Amino acid sequence: MSVAKDLAKLADAKVDPLADKIRESILGVENLRAENTKLNNQINGLERANLQLESEVQSLKLTLEHERTERRHYHSLANEIITRLDVVGQTIDDVVRRAEQEVYRQRKEARTELPEVKVPAFLRDKIGTEPIAPSLQPLLARVDSK
Repeated sequence: MSVAKDLAKLADAKVDPLADKIRESILGVENLRAENTKLNNQINGLERANLQLESEVQSLKLTLEHERTERRHYHSLANEIITRLDVVGQTIDDVVRRAEQEVYRQRKEARTELPEVKVPAFLRDKIGTEPIAPSLQPLLARVDSK
């Protein structure tokens, strides 16, 4: 900084007001150069940060698009599964309805009178009054009462 020393000498000499103005102008130019260098460094740092952020934004956009594509794929799959489950549900409803109709029809047919059945002789013991198995007693009682 020989310029600063020279300016300091000029300030001590106090030659004239024009010399003071020149000295102040030279100091102002040096300050502007230092500020310019500092701002250029700051601009370079901001440009590097900007490039990094732009790269990150691009990466995030690609990731977002990939996830949207994947979501559309799974949504399509879910719709297909829902459609197939709906068909299965309709088939099950149809089978249940037919089974109910069959049961109702069979119940109507079952209400007719059953023919009288005679108890075979081998189900009675030698005396003929007691059934062989205790579980058959109610059945034999019904037959005997008719």
